[in-house]
Amino acid sequence: MARSPRSIEVFPITTRTLDVLRVTDVTPGMRRVTLGGPELAAHTAANGFPVAAFRSEGFDDEFKIVLKHPDAPVAVGPTQADGLLNWPRDDPHMLIRTYTVRRWDPVAGELDVDFVRHGAGPATSWAYRVRPGERVRIAGPKSSSAPPEGADWTLVAGDETALPAIGRWLEEWPAGVRGQVFVEVERPEHRQDLPVPAGVTLTWLSRDGAEPGTTTLLFDAVRNAPWWEGTVFAWVAGETLGLTPIRRWLRNEKGLAKEQVEVTGYWRRRQAVVPGDDTAPPGSGAGEDGAERFHGLTEIVPAFAVRVAATIGLAAAFDGRPRTAAELASATATDPAGLTRLLRFLASVGMTEQLDDGRHRLTDLGRELENEYLADALHLDGVHAQRELGGVLSLLSAVRTGRGDHARWFGAEHDRRVADDPVLLAARTESEAEDAVYVAGAVAAAAVFSDLSTVAVSGTASGSFAAALVAAHPGLRATIVAAPSQIDALRRIHPAHERVAHEAGGPLGPLPVTAEAVLLADVLHTLADSDAVHVLRQAAAGLGPGGRVLVFGDVLDVEVADEHDYEDDLIDFALHGGGARDQDAHHALFAAAGLRLVERTTIGWGYTLHTLTQRG
Repeated sequence: MARSPRSIEVFPITTRTLDVLRVTDVTPGMRRVTLGGPELAAHTAANGFPVAAFRSEGFDDEFKIVLKHPDAPVAVGPTQADGLLNWPRDDPHMLIRTYTVRRWDPVAGELDVDFVRHGAGPATSWAYRVRPGERVRIAGPKSSSAPPEGADWTLVAGDETALPAIGRWLEEWPAGVRGQVFVEVERPEHRQDLPVPAGVTLTWLSRDGAEPGTTTLLFDAVRNAPWWEGTVFAWVAGETLGLTPIRRWLRNEKGLAKEQVEVTGYWRRRQAVVPGDDTAPPGSGAGEDGAERFHGLTEIVPAFAVRVAATIGLAAAFDGRPRTAAELASATATDPAGLTRLLRFLASVGMTEQLDDGRHRLTDLGRELENEYLADALHLDGVHAQRELGGVLSLLSAVRTGRGDHARWFGAEHDRRVADDPVLLAARTESEAEDAVYVAGAVAAAAVFSDLSTVAVSGTASGSFAAALVAAHPGLRATIVAAPSQIDALRRIHPAHERVAHEAGGPLGPLPVTAEAVLLADVLHTLADSDAVHVLRQAAAGLGPGGRVLVFGDVLDVEVADEHDYEDDLIDFALHGGGARDQDAHHALFAAAGLRLVERTTIGWGYTLHTLTQRG
């Protein structure tokens, strides 16, 4: 499996209130606000939850600033929970913006944030009126990504909203790495005095007063840049819609693999604000009456039509320009009559529009399909959509009888169907490995592994967890326990390691090895209660004296859970009879399996590691 060349480290998700220490103008177009205060250090929140110390190690680390809504007496934001945040639900006064850490000095206890002076967004307005001594709440960062490794040179491009990240990157640029950097600003006087490391070229592009997001300066500069020999990593950020041609050119014309290109939209021109447009939480429903919201909840066809568009590659068929229905049908290898009807429907919901000359084009909304990651997730032949589709079709039976009827629709239960399909199995294995990047390192860093010499790993992304464990603990040997087909898939994406072995087995069967500990990685949510208890007992039975069962997974917290958490819960119940469980439900499973909870470690992102031993 191709992995991102940027390693990631995950932090507990935190929120804290900071003091404004200084306000300075870097250029006529950029204001810097320096934050500090005692809450940068580790402390306990007013509600009793621990808040980890502020961390930022990556040049493009992001965090959220909580701003006061004009119609609210105070700023409305999250409160600290156990390793994650409790965001207010359905509050129209929550106003947040996402920004980059321009500078973090842990010794001085100072955090710099740069604000672009364009548009009239609430964050820009706040930055240009705030004074030292005022306070502001922030949330995050929740992770840091390192500079790319393994590339012969780096291509960097961004507008002024990406300048804070680019400036920090240049200041922390790894020695010996070649690079070409292009920065677009409004006027020449908005250039900043930045270091230019050896082997790096820095080119400033001026719009000469043109509105941001209205020129092709950045695309033209990237397209005309000298293309050096060797492997390149491209990092591009700025106005979302203007970046699409750059991404398409890098991927299609230059043939760069997905993992070689990181394109991030920081803002959208039609909204005329700076990075971040997450004013309202998902599902806020502000401005909708009950009947309209109910109607939206009952709509099925739009969701499927958009997924069909993603599956046939409609966005790529447009190739950035208006096309006739016949041209699109040819490019997507679809039936002209069927595609014409799909286009008519997509136009009715604002995804496409028909021009006066009869050609069609994507709207700003429809151009979301140009995002490769989003299109992959929506692809109806992909493992994510197949899971959703199977869960939805099985849901009625699951609610009526307690057991889904996936086999009725697809001829086999979901897990068996995936295991028997090499394409789906490979896709699921790769997806699980990619997701595990955010948590495997944090799990491996848990103190419980420090005195172990052998561990068996079973469950989701077992290869990623095993790799993280042996990397963190030089004396540890890990054995992955999985079905033979799963082992084959894991071996294809994880390089062999002398301290990682594989044994055929499954969570419902006896453990085929004896180990000091068994790590069940994100397993229980796919099991009904009786099966979960059985798996816990089987894991304990395979332990040596004093052994431990380690259960890693999501613990449902009804105080912070949202519609997406409950959506996953419904699908898991329909497919497996399992689903999300709160802490009490986990404790009940442990007790039924004859296990005693020794320690509970919060990993972050809503995940918990339970350390269990057999009752004496």
